[in-house]
Amino acid sequence: MTGAFVRLRRTLLLAGIAFLITVGALFHFYVYPRTTVLPLEQTRVQRLVSPSATYLDTATFRLHRNVPVQNTVAVYGDPQAGDDRTAVWVEFSSLDTRDGERVDYHERRTAFDRRTGLAVECCGEYVDDDPGVRQTGLAFRLPAGAEPRSYTMFDPVLRREAPMRFEREETVEGVPTYRYTYSAGPVKTADLPGPVPGTTVGMPDEERVAVARYTEITRTIWVEPESGLTVRTQERRRDTLRTPDQVERQVAFDADLTTSGAEVRAFADEAARFRRWILLTREWIPLACGLLAAVLAVVLAVVFRVATGRGGQRRRSTSSRFQVTISRTPGRWITGVAQRGW
Repeated sequence: MTGAFVRLRRTLLLAGIAFLITVGALFHFYVYPRTTVLPLEQTRVQRLVSPSATYLDTATFRLHRNVPVQNTVAVYGDPQAGDDRTAVWVEFSSLDTRDGERVDYHERRTAFDRRTGLAVECCGEYVDDDPGVRQTGLAFRLPAGAEPRSYTMFDPVLRREAPMRFEREETVEGVPTYRYTYSAGPVKTADLPGPVPGTTVGMPDEERVAVARYTEITRTIWVEPESGLTVRTQERRRDTLRTPDQVERQVAFDADLTTSGAEVRAFADEAARFRRWILLTREWIPLACGLLAAVLAVVLAVVFRVATGRGGQRRRSTSSRFQVTISRTPGRWITGVAQRGW
């Protein structure tokens, strides 16, 4: 009965060790990699606000100053167009005044690699109804496991990628983040539909003149590195109207936009939860399973050693109870066995 019980304990301990090692490996090599891929499904809205913007009403060519504006950026996933490697998201960006007057609008459809976040060509992508725009660099955000180095980010307003540099580490609402910044422009972003009166762009001697819109953007983002989620965004944007001689004639838009305080807190909470889950699946659960497996291995070794010791004692005790005597008489050998203590 004792031997059977010892064997049962050994079996249970070995099974426990194998189970813990399997669970730890499963979380580290299976659950964690699937947690960090960018999702097919996506619904995310971000609002950048400025309490004091300058913009030109291109219908009346009246310049408005100190106007509160909001840039609403909504991103939605198209899961039917994606697969295990590629996701497709559609982004709508509307810049409006507090009174609801639209200042600018952009729309795009972008396919990207779900692990790297880099734009790819595959699934009917476009920018502002132009399928000929080649989208390169990071499509929407940094991937999970962001590094303190430079990246390239596609800007849908400028319709090109811009080099984004890592600046430093900062804490936002208690969440550790990496701060990145890129600056690009001025870049020609649109031709006005037709010539405008010269007086509206500071050229009174010209009856009508052709102008184009040029945009320059400096954008700073704070990214929680484990999840790759953007916690805060700050954007400096300046649009001007230029004549064909490349002379800047009129300001069309000028504002410093930033994520509202309420959204920063909400995004920070989301990133913190994602960060905890990533650390849990990549490190904490595998580490806990490894430690418990090591403890069980120590217990198994102790059980084995104790069982081995008891087996040796039983063998020595049995042999000591018997004494074998061999006597010789003329013509034959006589063997006798005497039990001691019996």
